[in-house]
Amino acid sequence: MGESASPAGASVSLWRNRAFLRLWFAQVVSNAGTAITGLALPLTAVLALGAGPAQMSLLRIANFLPEILFALFAGVWVDRARRQPILVGADLGRAVLLASIPLAALLGVVTFPHLWGVAFAVSTLTVFSSLASISILPVLVPKAQLVEANSKLAVTDSVLTIAAPSAAGGLIQLVSAPRAILVDAVSYVLSALSLRGVGGAEAAPRRARGNTWREIGEGLRELARTPALRALTLSVSVGTFGAAMQSTVQLLFVVRELGLTPALIGLVAACGGGGSLLGAAWAGRASRRLGTGPAIVLGSLLWAAGALIVPLAGLAGAAFLFVAAGGAVANFGGAVWGVNQMSLRQTLTPVGLFARATAARRLPMFGMQVAGAALGGLLGGAIGLRATLLVGAAGLVAGGLLLLFSPVRAVRDLSAVDARGEG
Repeated sequence: MGESASPAGASVSLWRNRAFLRLWFAQVVSNAGTAITGLALPLTAVLALGAGPAQMSLLRIANFLPEILFALFAGVWVDRARRQPILVGADLGRAVLLASIPLAALLGVVTFPHLWGVAFAVSTLTVFSSLASISILPVLVPKAQLVEANSKLAVTDSVLTIAAPSAAGGLIQLVSAPRAILVDAVSYVLSALSLRGVGGAEAAPRRARGNTWREIGEGLRELARTPALRALTLSVSVGTFGAAMQSTVQLLFVVRELGLTPALIGLVAACGGGGSLLGAAWAGRASRRLGTGPAIVLGSLLWAAGALIVPLAGLAGAAFLFVAAGGAVANFGGAVWGVNQMSLRQTLTPVGLFARATAARRLPMFGMQVAGAALGGLLGGAIGLRATLLVGAAGLVAGGLLLLFSPVRAVRDLSAVDARGEG
């Protein structure tokens, strides 16, 4: 699983693996900027353009739709080609696209169709970038270090989600939401510069170019034949359906019903980042103590528990505390789940098939997210924002229960997992 191609043996620290360090640094700088855009782009729609539930639903769909339209073809491309040029090209493209928003703000011509188009195009490039990033990791590090590598990446992401949203909230109040997005554009340029050095550790693709649909079918079969991969796909599809419903209306809920300012919203996100940091740091220990499968199940259930707390905000006590606590618990569980399920999938799937199998997994997952975002927009206007948040939380609970009664729960040691996902 990429172990023989790795530049470092299992006994060598990841911090001495130059290719991993370049990938890690690129993720740090780009995700720091993305944390700002993640708050600034929807706030531009809400505060500058007066967007309602239907428009926020469309904005969320713009983030998910490229996965449905392009993921399967992107998976074939990534498995055929060297990943490093894909990563660099996607970064530079996203930098140009995001820079168009502050430019439009400077000219006074920001519109909702412009925001939607940028969100769609950036998400399209992210499809290729994310598949290339997670596919190249097993090439850069040995299988025995995959949980550690994913945990390190998740920990640094979590540190960013603590610091960046608070800084983003203040920055948005200082310079306006559209102009704050310029920081993200610059971050992608820095990321592209760092990723130039990753390609030296990656062997040239050995796969000959063939029929695209046949290669897509290989990825689908790889996903379908392995019980643990099937279970992870079903669970995440159901869970993210609920999560998409929540994310569509949550910003409207905290702004319009709870009256939180951009600075307080940034603090809420920072609390969620603290939960992510603790979860990512504990993910490896959870895998060792409980087993990888039980850690995945526990993380999923904690994610759902946090989602149930958020709709209680405003009913009693300080609304800020409920939103912050819910985000912290949900993100803690999500990090434990994310690190361990990613490591399990990277262990089960051959490197040459990983992008295609991942793309096949994402098709139902993001399809359900589009449906969840659309339903969230409809329910937000029909039954209210709080009730919609509760319905979304129920979807996350259902996803956790599906994992609880799946083959994933039986997986313990990744080094003992066979091709059918049994360990």
